[in-house]
Amino acid sequence: MNTNFIKNLILLAVSCLLVLTSMDQVQAQKISGRIFSVEDEEGLAFVTVAISGTSTGTISDIDGRFSLSIPAGYQGNITFQHVGFIRKEMTVAEIKNSPRVYLEKEVTELEELIFEAGENPANILMRNVIDNRKNHDPARFSQYSYRSYTKDVYHLDADSKISDSLARLVKEERLLNNKDSTSLKFLKIDDSFDTRHLYVSESVSETKFIEPGLKNETILATQISGLRGGLFAAFSGLYQPFGFYDDILDIFDKDYINPINPAGLSQYDFYIEDTTYFEMDTVFVVSYTPKKNKRFDALEGLLWVHAKDYALTNVTAKSSVANSKIDVSIQQRYDKIYGQWFPVQLNTDIIFKELKFYGRNLMLENRRYLSDINLETNFTQKDFSDIGITLNRIDHKEQKQIIDANRAVPLDSLELNTFIAGDSLYRNLRVAEGVAESVITLRLNLGKFDLRIDDLFGVNSHEKLRLGAGFETNNSLSEKFKIGGYAGYGFKDEKWKYGANVKYEFERRTDSYALFTYQNDIREVGTQRFFEGKISSIDDLIRSFQGSLFDRHETYKLSLNRRIAPFLYAQTSISTSKQQSTYDYQYNTTDYANTFSDINEVSLSLRYVQNEQYLDLYGKKVLFDYDFPVFNFKYSHGNSGWLGGDFDYNRFDMSLEYKKKHVLGKSNVLIRAAYVSGDVPYGHMITGLGNSTSKLSVPEYFQTMRIYEFLSDKQVGLFFNHNFGNFLLANRIMKPEFVLYHNAGYGTLSHPERHVGQEINFSSMEDGYFESGVGLKKLIRLNFADVGYIGFGFDAVLRHGAYAYSSTADNLFFKFNMKIEL
Repeated sequence: MNTNFIKNLILLAVSCLLVLTSMDQVQAQKISGRIFSVEDEEGLAFVTVAISGTSTGTISDIDGRFSLSIPAGYQGNITFQHVGFIRKEMTVAEIKNSPRVYLEKEVTELEELIFEAGENPANILMRNVIDNRKNHDPARFSQYSYRSYTKDVYHLDADSKISDSLARLVKEERLLNNKDSTSLKFLKIDDSFDTRHLYVSESVSETKFIEPGLKNETILATQISGLRGGLFAAFSGLYQPFGFYDDILDIFDKDYINPINPAGLSQYDFYIEDTTYFEMDTVFVVSYTPKKNKRFDALEGLLWVHAKDYALTNVTAKSSVANSKIDVSIQQRYDKIYGQWFPVQLNTDIIFKELKFYGRNLMLENRRYLSDINLETNFTQKDFSDIGITLNRIDHKEQKQIIDANRAVPLDSLELNTFIAGDSLYRNLRVAEGVAESVITLRLNLGKFDLRIDDLFGVNSHEKLRLGAGFETNNSLSEKFKIGGYAGYGFKDEKWKYGANVKYEFERRTDSYALFTYQNDIREVGTQRFFEGKISSIDDLIRSFQGSLFDRHETYKLSLNRRIAPFLYAQTSISTSKQQSTYDYQYNTTDYANTFSDINEVSLSLRYVQNEQYLDLYGKKVLFDYDFPVFNFKYSHGNSGWLGGDFDYNRFDMSLEYKKKHVLGKSNVLIRAAYVSGDVPYGHMITGLGNSTSKLSVPEYFQTMRIYEFLSDKQVGLFFNHNFGNFLLANRIMKPEFVLYHNAGYGTLSHPERHVGQEINFSSMEDGYFESGVGLKKLIRLNFADVGYIGFGFDAVLRHGAYAYSSTADNLFFKFNMKIEL
């Protein structure tokens, strides 16, 4: 190899770089600063900064910071322009001398725009944005990764114009002269709000994503005032959608109709407010507001639209919902990376309008900054698990180093004071943090063991009230191996129930584990659990309160679980069980007639849930997000040749649920089906899906069917409802949503004569079971902790068809419904 040639080549490259660098310095220079509003001294986002009289310019970021390249030696004017503010010009020298630029709000009365001919040009522009939104939606990108720094600040609005009566009275001279201790304490606390916030948290995380919707975020470090754990920072990146392109935008757990949806032009008014520049490209500033007399949860704000790509470069959006207890506003900024527009800053501001402390409103400021963005990763599906967010305990000193190295903006004096004050309150706040962790995980940490909260009590018609306790080892003892047990006592049947479990985890990424369980307990007839270790829906829980027919069983079971594909899980099990009915029943055939039985069974279960994601909270998995469809399947086989079993049978169970958000409401479809062949006792048959005795509406069940009214060995049920949303009236007391229901079922029974007992009375559904109804949700709304509403309504459901009662009044059922909203 010619070493001299290589050395000379390197020297030449370095020389070229030096020349190019010096030329760049000669040809251009940069000026930078930050832009503020005169009124509140808050940083102004998305201000146009341009060389006066040219198309060379830039746009300030969400915090108002800007950096503009200008020709060398240029000392002319720079123009600052923003919708709703007075245009301002400053010389380069003035900006260098004082990089803090202040803009004043423009007070004008907007006249109604009348287009004499042709279409509103903003509508033409927005139609192209809507048509091209799939090209720019980050959720549709094939892959990406990034690092983010997120900061949450909870504070009290120091500029609140309205103080409560107590605040006014305390500040009166007569109270101060009396030196009332309560008044002085109030003033001391009130003054402290001017020097620190209530709460500040910081976090640094790394996120990776590939199709089809596989997304993992690892929180590398957290720093929270007064706390040591990271739970309260784990979800701070989920306040707003990652991109502004979905038809329905989920902002702080509330759905809003996006102006950029196929029907957006019929729902929103758009106007071009300004024309600005991004580098040398034209960017239009478009305002949007909901059309008059349109009743839906809407947004209003500004969109910066790139003229060539029809992509969003900046977004501001504020909630426009009547009588809401919170005001939500978001900001998004995008940069062009690898030819794609990608979010780089996300801001969320939330004002709790009725949640006041000492006369001031509670406010949340959420700031998220993205860096190290890579749209050309080499990830494969093997690099991902079902853990959407991972939160691990690491050394406090190490966390601080990570935070300091990745902090996007310096902490101000109020934020620093908050951390200092929070450290002194750590012992008190740690209790609240522990309670929150226990509620989410249903586990109370007791060192190397956890108290299982879900084993503490239960309610059903057979036991009435059940009290007990359960314990399980946690990661402090072993990350791979878990052992636990429980015991409970039913006060009506006066019987103890107990059990134990042993779990060994092979691989956490694929959720591969072996689980052995022993139970001496009761099981409601007709129920089917698809997966061991999976929590049932809230509808299943409410329905279970009505259960009155139970089999006593002693069961040994071994299950193997694994995630075999994205969002697809498989579980196989083998079990042996001794069972006896707690009600009057006998299974009669020519070969067998008894009230107790031995059942040996093998099963295979499959579960598919679109975008199912869990929070890994120090080794405990908590489901926090999923999409539809949700599909469950289970095949069970009973065999009399194994360990002396009494029955030979095959059973197939399936459920499929799909929910869809529309511009005009939400639809929900659920299909349940089951098929049984062979010899099967009553408790393992299909006993219907009745819910008539409940006063609460449970949409996943038949509202007019008695709980054990039908018995089948082949059955299918269809449950459909559509919520049209609120479109009639809306005020603080009422915001009704209109709902339609229709449910149908069909079932057959091959050998009804085999099931004998005084406590079981059943029919079959060969003629089809039908019910239809209407409902009003949130007919009455009550205050909920000053942050939202608890809405109460009712459903009216009519039983009709072949199994309708002779009296119309007997076929009509009324149910209460309840919904909590912000």
